[in-house]
Amino acid sequence: MLTHLYTPLMLCHIGTSLSSLKKARMSSLASDMDIAGLPSDILVEVTANIATRSSTPLSDIVSLRQSCKVFRDATSARKVGRCMAVHREWRLHWWDKTRFLSVLRRCAASGNPEASYILGLEEFCNRRRKAIGLRHLRRAMEDGHAAAAYMIGMIILHDSCSRRGIEQVLERLEGLSASASTGHPRTRRRIAAVRREAASVMRRLTMRRWRKLEPPTPCTNPWCGEMEAETVEAWDADEDEERRFCSRMCRWKHEYSKFIEKI
Repeated sequence: MLTHLYTPLMLCHIGTSLSSLKKARMSSLASDMDIAGLPSDILVEVTANIATRSSTPLSDIVSLRQSCKVFRDATSARKVGRCMAVHREWRLHWWDKTRFLSVLRRCAASGNPEASYILGLEEFCNRRRKAIGLRHLRRAMEDGHAAAAYMIGMIILHDSCSRRGIEQVLERLEGLSASASTGHPRTRRRIAAVRREAASVMRRLTMRRWRKLEPPTPCTNPWCGEMEAETVEAWDADEDEERRFCSRMCRWKHEYSKFIEKI
C-alpha cells in the first residue's frame, strides 16, 4: 500500500485535475502519463476523492470509468461507492428516479451511510415497505449517521407511543441527546441541525404529511413541557426557547411535533 506517500492535499489536487478533464482528453492522458503504471490503491484513492469532493460526482465517475481500463477498474472499487456524495445528485431524483435509486442501491451495498439513509426513507415513505426501510436506516445509523438515528426515533413515535422502541433508539442517540437535558448549547444546536436535515430530505422525497402525535395517556406532570427561559441558544432552536421535560420520552414527543411542523 503506497497511499501513505501521498498527502490528502496531493490526492485532492490529482482528483480535481482528473475530474476537470474532458473524456476525450482522458485517454490521451492515460497514455502520456502511463496511468496504468500507478499502484491500484492510489488510483482507487484518487477516484474516491473525486466521488467525495466533486459537485457532480456521478458524471465525473462515469467519465473516468469510460476513459480507460485502469479507471474502469478503480471506479468499481467498493471504497468509491462508499465515498460517493449522493446528496449532491438530488436533481437526478427528479430527472430519472429509476437511475437515482439504482445509484443509491449500489452505493448502499458498498457501505455508503447517506445512500442507506435516503433509500430507507424512500422505502418507508413512498413504497410502504417499513421493514426494508428500517433496515436501511439502521445500517446508516450503525455507521454513525445522526439523521438516520433521528428518523428511526421519529418513525417509532409516528407508529406508536411505545416506550420500548424509542428507548432502544435513544441509546444510539446519546451523542445527540445525553447533554440536551442539561441544556448544553452545542447539543441543542446539533439536534436542531439534524431536524432540519431530516425534514429537508423528507420534503424532497414525498408530499405525504404525518399526523400529530396524540398519546393515549398524556403526561400527568403539570410542569412537563413548560418553557424555562428565552435564549438564542435554546435546545428548541427554531423558537429560541428552552423547555424542561420530566423524561426523555416526553422530550422526544415534543421533538416529534417540531419535526412534523417542518415537513
